[in-house]
Amino acid sequence: MSIIKIEDLNFSYGERKILKGINLEISEKKLTGILGPNGCGKTTLLKNILGYFKSEKGHILLRDKESKKFSQKEKARLISFVPQKSQLVSGMNVEEFTLMGRLPHLKNSWDGYSREDKEITRKYLKQLDLEKFMTRKAVTLSGGEFQRVLLARALTQETDIILLDEPTSALDLNHALELMSKVKETVNEKGLTAVAVLHDLNLAAMFCDELVMLKDGKVFSKGTPKETLTSENLKEVYDLDCTISLTEDDIPYIIPKLKTKGGSKC
Repeated sequence: MSIIKIEDLNFSYGERKILKGINLEISEKKLTGILGPNGCGKTTLLKNILGYFKSEKGHILLRDKESKKFSQKEKARLISFVPQKSQLVSGMNVEEFTLMGRLPHLKNSWDGYSREDKEITRKYLKQLDLEKFMTRKAVTLSGGEFQRVLLARALTQETDIILLDEPTSALDLNHALELMSKVKETVNEKGLTAVAVLHDLNLAAMFCDELVMLKDGKVFSKGTPKETLTSENLKEVYDLDCTISLTEDDIPYIIPKLKTKGGSKC
């Protein structure tokens, strides 16, 4: 069953067309990866789903309801977002920053956070091993530590859908594996839907249930990692020569082939 349905979505930056008739359904309670080379429209697609950008043509349905018909607060209770970067208020500590995820649930903004809000926030900080940073200024964290705080804030929002824009870009391999493991664990345990823009194809193959590959603003391929990550698709979309191996769990593993300056394969 699809929780997000996109129909003939078009979007441009000025004269430059980015999304060119996207038709796509995102399955509920799964982790879907959005792949593709730089400039193909991955982040732009996420920001259209969020409503940050207004499409010039097409429809986005969230639980069969037109996205444009949601109020800002209604949408914030349905979708949370983990950006690549976030503007920080310099004086905020980690707990205060994460607590902002509860804003859509406040009955009145002047009432302030309840005890329950604070308990929910601390629960997710604990799950992501961030308790030790609770009173520390968020601006003093490393990129990897802060990325986990961004995920904690999204989880604290307690939405049915989480969108993640290159969540592992600031992380080393161990922390990237840890973060994606937590996302996948949350999807499975809480029945959430996660959509993540990813550049690491092997990481996407390891954790995603479904993959959507974009090329030139259009959906080129959609399916399981094994169906999508083929040598033919990777050559067509990334101009990448590679060998595909399968792990013991039947997960594709991509081994790129280097080229010499003259273009011949090593």
